[in-house]
Amino acid sequence: MSEKAQYGLVEVSDARHVVVHSEAYAYCAHPHIVIAPDGTWIVVFNRAPRKSFVLHPPEEPFYHNVVIRSGDQGRSWSAPLVVPDYNWSGTECAGLTVLSDGRLMLNQWQFEWLPLEKARRRTNQAGLTYPKEFMKRWQLSPEHSAENLPREMFEYLAPWVRAGGRTFVHFSDDCGMTFGNGVEIDTLPQTGGYGMRGAVELHDGRILLPLSDVPNYRQVFSVESVDAGRSWHPPVTIARGDTHEFEEPALLACKSGKLLLVLRDNATRHLHQAESIDGGLSWTAPVSLPIKGYPAHLLQLDDGRILMTYGWRFPDFGIHAVLSNDEGKTWDIDRTFCIRGAMPNKNVGYPATIATGSGGFFTVYYGEDPNGLTSIHGTSWSLTRYTTAMHVDSPKCA
Repeated sequence: MSEKAQYGLVEVSDARHVVVHSEAYAYCAHPHIVIAPDGTWIVVFNRAPRKSFVLHPPEEPFYHNVVIRSGDQGRSWSAPLVVPDYNWSGTECAGLTVLSDGRLMLNQWQFEWLPLEKARRRTNQAGLTYPKEFMKRWQLSPEHSAENLPREMFEYLAPWVRAGGRTFVHFSDDCGMTFGNGVEIDTLPQTGGYGMRGAVELHDGRILLPLSDVPNYRQVFSVESVDAGRSWHPPVTIARGDTHEFEEPALLACKSGKLLLVLRDNATRHLHQAESIDGGLSWTAPVSLPIKGYPAHLLQLDDGRILMTYGWRFPDFGIHAVLSNDEGKTWDIDRTFCIRGAMPNKNVGYPATIATGSGGFFTVYYGEDPNGLTSIHGTSWSLTRYTTAMHVDSPKCA
């Protein structure tokens, strides 16, 4: 059965697709978008030198997190700026959070990388991951088409060794022009903490940041700050399981007091969902959703519905979205929206959506063009045509 027949796929006919950022000699991917207090749209994404094959942050030391800004609602964008500065290479995907005091918070994980021969000469080999290990995981991932690559090529393609890393948050008080005041987060006993969808600030002022353990990518936890991000409490486990590989959480705080979290699971390739009714102190066991796209982003609508946007890495490749009228108790998969379809291949996704007013949205994501150039894309679209066909009597989320 086709996905369109199974899920009742609805084409978004008023969609307008644009290229947000593209570079002929750079691989640009994994964006996140927020609206700064002054109305500026800010996108953070990964950028590394372009190669003839695709390596993502766990296998590549040359990634930086970069920020672009738009003051005219996406009609034009600034040149990319590395954040917080050029000393921060070898990073994973980053997330942005707009705080109530007007600051922006950037959360970031930075791997430590060593040249191959230097690593071999290190007396203490604990915590070092060589190409034969991380490239094997890369080769076996269904996200790549590298099954026939000889393993003796691993050290030639990736002549570096991954060591440990650090989790940091950095703050901007100029609407994303600069980031500084870095604070390191102690994630022990987790191996590390990586998050690509930012934090939530609760009504009592606590900041709750969901993270994946890294480089294991098998469980999800949260850290909490009660002093505006200057210090962070120890991790609270949210989701783990021997038969699951949970990562890349998307968190939403609802007015009812419930916290809603959607997770990627690399074992089942289905999105999972967990909830907390005590402000993140404890969480329900994650349950599988009938949605096999990933990863996800959650947005609260003014009418109380929740919009989940996610990547669709199956033919027809693209970006999809679903709605919930009841704070995530159910998702209307019978009316799944196709925001963008007919992308060239499965190297696409990581969407994040902002509301642009009057029922309009802008979704940012990454994908390849027919020539193999991977860039940051965006789609403007709306739900206006479909409002009368949906129930809107669910509690409002903030």
